[in-house]
Amino acid sequence: MNILLAIDDSRFAEEILQFVQKQSWFDKAEFTLLHVVEPMLVGSYLSVLPSPVLDELKEKARVCATELLNNIAAKLRQSHPDVQVKTELIEGFAREEIIGYARKWPADLIVVGSHGRTAVMSLLLGSVSQAVITTAPCSVLVVRCKSEELPTWPRSH
Repeated sequence: MNILLAIDDSRFAEEILQFVQKQSWFDKAEFTLLHVVEPMLVGSYLSVLPSPVLDELKEKARVCATELLNNIAAKLRQSHPDVQVKTELIEGFAREEIIGYARKWPADLIVVGSHGRTAVMSLLLGSVSQAVITTAPCSVLVVRCKSEELPTWPRSH
């Protein structure tokens, strides 16, 4: 069974890992931990920075992502020594790269985290997990991450 873990940042990566570690996986399971470094778009607040600064920021993002992937992979190997684990670092847009990688590999299951945003916040900020759910070529497991405290809106009774 090919299981693709889409890892976005360290807070949510740890929660996804903890969920995955609690599961009993088949001995033949193969995990790929995937992190997508998204482009720094022209027109964003970063576009005012000179190119060498942007290049340095991109390199730091790649280094941090590699460290995160290696850390999560080591913990997964320790908790499930009978499964194969590899890491992949890709540049692009997360929703497109996750789906593309799942098709190419091919993945039997994609595990993604959900930040638990409201529908309005997802509309404004985008939702990678929602995009993966609706376009994935295989089953998708969404791990509800609790790290991000969201405001609660007053409700009238």
